[in-house]
Formats: sequence, C-alpha cells, structure tokens
Amino acid sequence: MKIRLVNKEEYRVIEDFVYEIFKNTDYSDGVAEKALVREIREKHYYIPQLDLVVEEEGAIIGHFILSKLPISNKYENEILMLSPVSVAINHQRQGVGKYMLQEGIKLAAKMGYKGIIVEGDYRYYQRFGFRTSTEFGIYASKKNLPPSEENLMAIELCENGMANISGEVDYSIYDTLRH
Repeated sequence: MKIRLVNKEEYRVIEDFVYEIFKNTDYSDGVAEKALVREIREKHYYIPQLDLVVEEEGAIIGHFILSKLPISNKYENEILMLSPVSVAINHQRQGVGKYMLQEGIKLAAKMGYKGIIVEGDYRYYQRFGFRTSTEFGIYASKKNLPPSEENLMAIELCENGMANISGEVDYSIYDTLRH
C-alpha cells in the first residue's frame, strides 16, 4: 500500500469511486458523498495536499479528504474536517482505513493543523485517538445534528492543540450537507 496525492485528472474517477462505495451502505445512496467531494474541491476550504488516495499494485483502493473547517466561523486555518473516507469494498477490514487515517493524521500534524473533526462511528474512530467533540467544547449545530452526540468526534494534533478552540460545527457551509 502506498499513499499519494490525487491528480486533477483523477477527480471524476475519485468521485465515482466514492459513489460506488457509499451506494452500497445501509445509510447512503452515495450521491451526497460524491457531491461533497466535488463541492469541497470547489471551495476555499480545499487543501490539495490533503486529498489523498491509497494504491495497491497501481489500483486505487482508498480515498479521503481533510479540508478546512470553521468552528463558529473561526479557526478555519487550524481545524480540519475528515470526510468522506472511502475504502474499496473488496479491501475493507484489511487495514486500509487504518493506514489512511494514521498517515492523514501525521501529515495534518506536520502541516501545523491543531485538530480534526469527524462525524462517524465512535467505536471505529476512538481507536485512533478521537474523542467526543463535546470534551473539547465543540458542539454540532442544531441545523445538522449527528445521530447522537458521540458521533461527532475530534482529535488534537499537538499537545493542547484545541485548548483555545471551541464553538459550533456547522456543515451547512456545504450545500450537500444541509439537512
């Protein structure tokens, strides 16, 4: 497995890859996730160095994006959103996601970001050091509440990185995520 940046020529391929993975889940038809990838790339929150794929024998088997995320309209150069995270169906439960997250966390820390926010399965993300975001004083906006409080998580990328950061996560900065 190796991790690398997405090339511009691959944008459509990656959008289709994301769609194919999410359309096979119980909770999505893949349309929103595909649209989200495109929308992130069109906004000023996009960080090309954090739009990454994992390859094995020349084939893309995983993809994720870390992008800037304002918290209460502040801190957008300090906090990142991890979404979406996609692993090819025939490569799930084989360590691809773990590899992507570990590498992404290391890279974001090296680039000087303070923390990452993710909405997802608490049991999965806690293995990487993510904790319920409310422990950091970061709450979901009433406009787009997660299924439960513990689904919105955060991780600090340096010691006390989020000590002075608090507020509300409002995903409505993306049309795709407006509920």
